[in-house]
Amino acid sequence: MEYTCVDYRSEMKLLGLKRRLEEENLTEEERAQIAQEIKELEKEMEMN
Repeated sequence: MEYTCVDYRSEMKLLGLKRRLEEENLTEEERAQIAQEIKELEKEMEMN
C-alpha cells in the first residue's frame, strides 16, 4: 500500500482532533462535534 501526502494529512488532522477533544474548556456541543469529526475521519481512513 502506498503512503501519500493525503494519508499523512488525514493522520495529522485526526491527531489534532483527538488532542483537542482532551481540552477541559470545551462545551458539550463542541465535544460532540469533534467526536463526530473523528468518527467520520476514521471511517474515511477505514480505521473502524
